[in-house]
Amino acid sequence: MSNNINHVSFIMDGNNRWSQKNRTSKLNSYSKGAENLIKLANFIFQNTEIKIISAFALSSKNLKRPKKTLDMIIKVLDKFLEKSLKEDQYTFSYKFKGDLNFLGKSIKNKIKNIENRTKNNSKLLIILINYSGQNDLIKSFIKTNKQHLTINKANIQKNLQVSEEPDILIRTGGFQRISDFFLFNISFTEFFFIKKLWPDFNSKDFLNILYKYQKIERKFGI
Repeated sequence: MSNNINHVSFIMDGNNRWSQKNRTSKLNSYSKGAENLIKLANFIFQNTEIKIISAFALSSKNLKRPKKTLDMIIKVLDKFLEKSLKEDQYTFSYKFKGDLNFLGKSIKNKIKNIENRTKNNSKLLIILINYSGQNDLIKSFIKTNKQHLTINKANIQKNLQVSEEPDILIRTGGFQRISDFFLFNISFTEFFFIKKLWPDFNSKDFLNILYKYQKIERKFGI
C-alpha cells in the first residue's frame, strides 16, 4: 500500500484562513488542526507501512506573530498534551523537536511525559515547534566541528534534530514553498502542494497522494 514509503512530512498550513472561511475563532481552528493531525496519524499508521510522520506545527518565524496569537497557539498545545496524556493506550511514539525554550515549565514537563510514555512504540510522530531548517543545519555544522568529525553527509545528518529523510512532503494551504522546514533532508523528497486548508485535509486526500506517488519513477539522479 505504501510502496516502500518510510517517512511522510506535513507542512500544516491554512489554520488562520480556515477560521476566516468558517467564521470561527482561531482557537477553534487550531484545535481542529491539532485533532486532524492525530486523526491522520492514526489512519496512516494503521493502514500503511509508513513508520515516521513529521509535522511542521510552528516555525521560528511564527514567534514574531502577535503575543495574543502565540498565547492561543500555546493554549492549544497545552490542551492537546492534556488530552493525549489521558489516553489509556498509545499506538505510536511522540517526539517534539525544535527550540522549546519559549514554552513554560509545565508544558515542557507534559512533553517529556508523553514522550516517555510512548517511547516503546515502533511508529513515530515527530511534531516540530519553533523549528528552523536553516538554524538546524547551522547547529549541525557547529556540533560536527566540536566533535572533531569529518564534514560529510553522515555526520551532518546525525547531528540534525531530525535525521530521517522524508519520501513525501505534503504542504496544504496552496502555497508552493518550504518555509524554512527541512533543508538537508529533502534532496530526493517528492513534493505535493495541496490547495485544501489543513483542517480540511483528510485520509482520502492522503490516499490520492499515495496513488500519485506510486506512479512516480524515482531514479535518485541515476
